[in-house]
Amino acid sequence: MIIEYCDTLYPKQLREIKNPPSRLYVLGNIDILQEIGIAVVGSRTHSQYGEKMCKTFTKNLVEYNINVISGLAKGIDTIAHKTCLEYSGKTIAVLPSGLENIYPKENILLARQILDKGGVLVSEYEPKTEADSKKFLERNRIVAGLGIGTLVVEAGYRSGTRVTAKITKEQNKPVFCLPSSLENSKGISSNELIQKGANLVTKIENILDFYPNITFSKKNLEIQKVNDNPVSKELKKIYEVIKDIPIHANEITKKTGLPISEVNYKLLMLQLDEKIMELPGQKFIRKE
Repeated sequence: MIIEYCDTLYPKQLREIKNPPSRLYVLGNIDILQEIGIAVVGSRTHSQYGEKMCKTFTKNLVEYNINVISGLAKGIDTIAHKTCLEYSGKTIAVLPSGLENIYPKENILLARQILDKGGVLVSEYEPKTEADSKKFLERNRIVAGLGIGTLVVEAGYRSGTRVTAKITKEQNKPVFCLPSSLENSKGISSNELIQKGANLVTKIENILDFYPNITFSKKNLEIQKVNDNPVSKELKKIYEVIKDIPIHANEITKKTGLPISEVNYKLLMLQLDEKIMELPGQKFIRKE
C-alpha cells in the first residue's frame, strides 16, 4: 500500500517533522501508525547488559500498550522487535530499503513475523530499492518521527543510534537514555547523551511520567514464542505427525508413507534443529 503525504492515513506524528517523506510504502496493520509508539534504538554490536535492558524496557512498553518502533537492524533493533512480538505487542519496522528487498537478509523471517502478528513494515523507497549508507540516515528520521519519543538502550561511539537521538531532539521530542557502565565501550555515547540533556531512565515510570496528558493503561502480558528457526518444507511432513504424545518411528513411516530410510534421516535433521527429541524405544516427541 502507498500512503501519500496528503492522505488522511498518513501518520500524524510523522507529518509534523521538518522533512517528512512525500510517500510511504506500507505492509501490514496500518492502523498502528496512528497509535502511541516509542522508538527503541541501540548498538548493532550490543553488550549482554544492553540486551537485558532492551528486553526489560520493551516488555514494559508493551505492558502499557505502547507500540515499539525500530529499524529492523541487527542488534538492539532486532531484540526490540522480537521482544515486542514475544509479549504480543505491536511493532513498527522502518526499512532502509524497499519492501521487496528486506535489509538485512537475516531478518526476512522477522519481517514476516512482524506482519503475521499485527505489526507493520514501512519504507519511503520503491519496493526493489537496495539499502545504502545514505538511506540508513534517512531511515532514522522516520524511526524517530513515528514515535512520541526515543529510548536509547545502548549507543557506541559515532553510532547511528546517536544520530537518531540527535534527530529526535531536533523534532522536539524527548530522548530517553539508559545509563551505561564506564567500562562498557558499547555505551560511550549513552552517557554522553545524558550529559548533554537526554533524560536518564532507570525504570519505565521515568518515561510514562514525561507524558502527563496521556493515560497509559496497564495490561496483563500474553507471552508468545517467536520461532527463529522454522521447520523447513522438506521436514514439515514428518514434523506434523509428531505431537506432544510419543510416537514410534514405524508409526511415523505409516502415517507419512515415506521410506524408513528417509524418515530416519529427517528425524535426525529435526533433532539437530532441536524441534523434536528421541525417547527410549525409538519414540519421538516435539521439543518445546
